Amino acid sequence: MRTVSPFALLLLFLNVSVGLAIDPWRTYSPRKELEPEFRVTSEGPEGQPGYVIEHDERDALDGAWMRTFPIKGGQHFRLSASAKLAGASYPRRQAYAEVWFTNDDEKVLIDDAKNQSRPYFAAETNTDDAGWTHFEGVFPAPPSATKAIVKLHLRWAPNSRIVWTPASLEPADPPQPRKVRLAAINFHPRGGKTTLDNCRQCEPYIAQAAEQKANLAVFGEILPELGTPLTFEEAAEPIPGPCTQLLGTYAKKYGLYLVTSMHEKADHKIYNTAVLIGPDGELVGKYRKVCLARDEYRKGVAPGDSFPVFDTPIGKIGMMICFDVHMPEVARGLCGNGAEIIAMPIMGGDPNLAKARCIENQVYLVTSTYSLTPDWMQSGVWNLAGEMIATATEKDSVTVAEVDLAQPYLWRANMGQFRTRLRHERPGNILPE
Repeated sequence: MRTVSPFALLLLFLNVSVGLAIDPWRTYSPRKELEPEFRVTSEGPEGQPGYVIEHDERDALDGAWMRTFPIKGGQHFRLSASAKLAGASYPRRQAYAEVWFTNDDEKVLIDDAKNQSRPYFAAETNTDDAGWTHFEGVFPAPPSATKAIVKLHLRWAPNSRIVWTPASLEPADPPQPRKVRLAAINFHPRGGKTTLDNCRQCEPYIAQAAEQKANLAVFGEILPELGTPLTFEEAAEPIPGPCTQLLGTYAKKYGLYLVTSMHEKADHKIYNTAVLIGPDGELVGKYRKVCLARDEYRKGVAPGDSFPVFDTPIGKIGMMICFDVHMPEVARGLCGNGAEIIAMPIMGGDPNLAKARCIENQVYLVTSTYSLTPDWMQSGVWNLAGEMIATATEKDSVTVAEVDLAQPYLWRANMGQFRTRLRHERPGNILPE
């Protein structure tokens, strides 16, 4: 089921695809019975060729345009591609770009030093006003690699059509480090009569975090009312409001981002809301707890309904609160929206859940609780392997860890760089997006 137009034949003859490839773009399907229709048109932006894949009404069709590039191993390469997709139900699952590093015989190589598998998957970066979705990634080739095979896919998408632009594969500098220092603060206010009393008690711990050069400091759940005589209705306030304003003065004074949660009053509703305050003292954003504990919803706290992520100079930050960690959808939703760091104020919970959320989403997690019980949730920083790399060992203490957001966690053998795999390998037609 392949149509090759005169235009396509001319393109292939002239070998006008981007990059210095040793053979022209060709088609691929894992099985003949699954082969979609391929053709080359003039639909690419600014006169570029468009490499089209079309699926009919049958499900499970799977195909790609592929091309082999000669490379010199031992260096990094940037894969860039763009696509315009129509008719797909789950675009992030059905369209993707990948690169395989091989030897002269096109046998896929494993980098023994890292025990790292191939392929690598380009991340979706953005969709422009013309409807082109752009994919990009920078990846290391094993020292013995001599070729790179790029594949541009459309799979499992009945009655759909994609146009790929010719992908480029160019030598690139290794990703620059993106180091950020994350602070978890174990602090329980005492003796406060008002929410502002509790917030004032936070300043010494913010100062300690700043002394340790923290970029982000996370306090515990509903800290402004904890230990006060106030009910949650009495403690609730608008956001922004008095507490965020006061905490903002400390964030600005010490030059870091702050997170805690508080009860937010919004019309007739009250939410358990996490706030992110910036080093300029302003409210960056808020997250309303989606998965409420039974003691919350039974007394009338309302659930949130979204997973906002905030793009800051130190990284893309999401927030979740306590019982959210028991449900995998919250962390998955945040990471699906781009979160690299999740800040989580929490009363307590099973630490294995924090470990799982980090591993399954390849995200850094900062937990702040009020407990020191060894088998219960601790205040600390969790890495992409689900390891707690910094832990508060005393009450009323600050613990800090430095992480590099540019450094992927390299799983053994066939797992590879898991974060970029999540886009198109997690379920799409069984579970909601």
